[in-house]
Amino acid sequence: MIRSSAFRRRLFAAIILYGFAIGSALFWNDGVIEWKYLGANLIAASVGLAYLHSRWRMKEDSAMTPQKVKDIFS
Repeated sequence: MIRSSAFRRRLFAAIILYGFAIGSALFWNDGVIEWKYLGANLIAASVGLAYLHSRWRMKEDSAMTPQKVKDIFS
């Protein structure tokens, strides 16, 4: 079972981003796979996921954890 909320957040974002990337490429081409548009959408989704990952990573690194509190006040 997946317990990490950070992993679940990234997995949910990836599913949403890639789902919309594939769905919009199929929607705008009437269900026909146009590899050029699909590739561009997947690249854009990957860039978006990388941006979200780096942003969330910075917030997670600066968050106070019980171990950090123990190290500071001990």
